[in-house]
Amino acid sequence: MNNGNGKRMRAAAWTVAAVCAALLPACAGSGAAPNSADGQPDKAGPAAPVELTIFSIVASITQDEFQRTIEAPVRAKYPNYKLNYFVSGPQAKLDQMVMTGNAPDIVITSIGGLFNSVMPYRLQYDITDLVKKHKFDLTRIEPSTIDSAKAASGGGALYGLPKYTSTVVLFYNKDIFDKFGTAYPKNGMTWDETVKLATQMTRTVDGVQYRGMALFSSNMIGDNQLSLGPLDASSDKAAVNSADYQKLFRTYKAFYDIVGNKPAGAFNGDNELNSFYKDKNIAMVIAPISGYGRFENDKELNWDMVAAPTFADKPGIGFQANTIYYFISDANKKAEQAFLAVSELLSDEVQLKSNKEGRATVLTNETIRATLGEESKFKDKNFKALFYNKFAAAPAPNVKLAPLVNAASILDKEFGAMISGGTDVNTMLRQAEEKINKAIEEAKSK
Repeated sequence: MNNGNGKRMRAAAWTVAAVCAALLPACAGSGAAPNSADGQPDKAGPAAPVELTIFSIVASITQDEFQRTIEAPVRAKYPNYKLNYFVSGPQAKLDQMVMTGNAPDIVITSIGGLFNSVMPYRLQYDITDLVKKHKFDLTRIEPSTIDSAKAASGGGALYGLPKYTSTVVLFYNKDIFDKFGTAYPKNGMTWDETVKLATQMTRTVDGVQYRGMALFSSNMIGDNQLSLGPLDASSDKAAVNSADYQKLFRTYKAFYDIVGNKPAGAFNGDNELNSFYKDKNIAMVIAPISGYGRFENDKELNWDMVAAPTFADKPGIGFQANTIYYFISDANKKAEQAFLAVSELLSDEVQLKSNKEGRATVLTNETIRATLGEESKFKDKNFKALFYNKFAAAPAPNVKLAPLVNAASILDKEFGAMISGGTDVNTMLRQAEEKINKAIEEAKSK
């Protein structure tokens, strides 16, 4: 899930999604009018051959996935396009591509990847004028994903469009609930209700210690429902020692205060998800929906999912959208051609197909959203839990410090230390604040 590349990189590594969803430009001189059916540019692309280079930092998007879900839809619309695809790895490194004059026209990554990979090589390009020129309808897209992208620029620029999205859900082991004769979790539960259920499911039976709940903490912290960011957006300071963060972590800690629910050994959120499907003694785990990629082939795990619980005073507000984007570059003066390709990937037709296969659409179209997972091998699972709650707004990032200090990772480590060591939330937040501020000063001194 989270491979340490910042908040928005989490979950990207396991979510396999349609790769052609955000390349929005139109070719020079094309003042295309929007198609009345789906708000897309309706005019054909450039007549001359177009060659685009696409680089993915999301390793799970394989060559096969690229050809099927990106190349095929784009070339069906624009037969004169040639797409070259590279996946980040030993044979394809972004820095080497830039240095050798082969900079990509599109980079597939998260907001974290924008900070850590796109911006350092100055590959970002504001597509706002292209959106206006080609009358692309941004209102079709989940607004929180657009707001996050604009906020990440630090000035309202739009460097790309979303490819697919994800969020945090609650997975549960149906066999354990059946064993205990307890009703399954349901959509719309509050945190208090979920703690009570976790307490009920934590017990020892036939010599086996069953745990009621496990937390994949990194995404729960980075994509939290209270729209909290660990860095102050306008000053070079941490912003975690606050009443709202106290509320957040007291809620999370309550599960590990349940007698018998602590994991053996040091706490690690990543291990909590592994234990859910490997040990099969955990009734529930809260994790990104893409987490099912770890256990999708485990025939012995009888699982399903519901929407993540919400705060009683914020009903219907779920976790933030964890989104992968197509960031468009103009390094090769092909931003407009790339924009056209991405706009096709955001068409209703392409998004519908991807959504049915289990790659959550970035469109607000409720008819399309309702088809999530219908044609996947898990069509019996409650994939619609992803859209049950409204996505929480993303906090304003500190654009200057975000590429330099992984404050969310520091906060996650302090949370784990608190669970393992038994300290309190106030102590944990004070220590996290000190460590983040220290990391800030060290980064500024380099």
